[in-house]
Formats: sequence, C-alpha cells, structure tokens
Amino acid sequence: MKKSVTVFLGFGGGLVIASLIGLAVTGRKIGWGPFRFLFQGWEKEVAAIEQRYDAECRKGELLFYGASNFRLWTEMESDLAPYPVQNHGFGGSTDVDLVAYADRLLYPYEPRLVFFQTGSNGYVQRSGTDEQKIAACMAYKKEMFEAFHKKLPETKFVVLSGLLLPGRSQYTPLTQEINRQLKALCEAHPDYMCFVDAQALTYDGTSYRTELFSKDQIHLNHEGQLLWRDGYILPTLERMEQEVQP
Repeated sequence: MKKSVTVFLGFGGGLVIASLIGLAVTGRKIGWGPFRFLFQGWEKEVAAIEQRYDAECRKGELLFYGASNFRLWTEMESDLAPYPVQNHGFGGSTDVDLVAYADRLLYPYEPRLVFFQTGSNGYVQRSGTDEQKIAACMAYKKEMFEAFHKKLPETKFVVLSGLLLPGRSQYTPLTQEINRQLKALCEAHPDYMCFVDAQALTYDGTSYRTELFSKDQIHLNHEGQLLWRDGYILPTLERMEQEVQP
C-alpha cells in the first residue's frame, strides 16, 4: 500500500512539475506575469539586440522600444525600409523592464525618434482594482518618459496606443482608459511626445479583427503588422522624420 501511495505521489508530483514548466514556457512567450519570477530578466534577448545593432555605429536612427508585438515583428526592418529602423522589442517586457534596460538598449543609441509600445503586460501582472492599476501604470509611465527625456532631450517620442487584444478582451476597458490618459500625457508635452491611436486597427467597438492575430490572439500576425504600419506607424514616421530633420 505504501509503495502504491509513493508511486502515485511521485507520478502526481511529476505531472505538477511538468505543468508548471509548460505554464512557465507559455508565460515566457506571452509575458504572463505569474511565472515571471522564474526568469532572471531578459539577458539573452537584450544581448542579442546589442549584438545586432552596434551602438557606436548606429547612433541617431529610428528605434522601436517595447514588448513582444515589436519583438515578433521579425520583418520590421525590411517592412519599413528605406528608413534606418532598429527593433529593440524584447519578450513580454513592461515599462519597468524598459527602464531597467534603457542604459543598454536606449540611451547609447541616441535615437532621433523612438516608437514606444508596451501593451497590456504592465497591468495584467498587477493586483488591485482597475482604478488602482490605471493609477499605478500611469504614474510610472509619467516618470519613465520624464527620465527618458532628461537623458535624450533631442529625441522625439511616438507613443503607440495599447492594442485591443481579443486574447485579453477582459482588459479592453482598462486599456482604453490608459490610452485616453496616454493621449492626454502626450498632448501635455507636444515638444517631444506624440500619441498615435491605433485602437481601431483591431477593435471596432463591437467585434475584434481576430484574423489579424496569431493563434494566441495576443500578437499580431504579419498581415496585422502591415496594417499597423500602413495605417498608423508609417504616416507618423514620415511626418515626424520631417520634423526632426536638421
């Protein structure tokens, strides 16, 4: 009897461990907060970005800094050619991560223009009411952009709205409110900030354009990326480039 119990417990424990590993791997891919503690930062991805883009040789270009909807846009450079863009998106990063790695992935490149898009990672990992999440996220964003501007006073910031995701539809009202406050923040600093509202790309107020996403319904597929580019990113890039030309 004891042997059977031991075998059962051992088998059950193995299933638990396997499940945790599976959840952790999935969480790592999509930026799911509960298993974030299993990973010590984003060192591998950050190092790969540093290797791909030499900060000494590629200063003053156009930089995309954010989470996995940038990182998974693997054809960004060719899709936005001939503009000299750098894709510095990494993992399921949050604003906290963007600040933590700014000394390596942002400041050394002295970009003339930065596109920011961090999406919902910053608040799906937070506890509390929606109001508390919004207040905490916006307080941090304000400090973050102020710190970035202090370090990069000549750089223009383009803040893309958080995408409305069918795979995280429960966060749509919260995302919409954060987008509203982000727009107001940018309008308060027109000398170096610009807000781009791309919410209509994926949601019309009634239904989501699920065909623009990969299977997880969180990350844009290439069709979605190209529509994001053509409808929102490229027009803004063209206008901002004219403004920042010496």
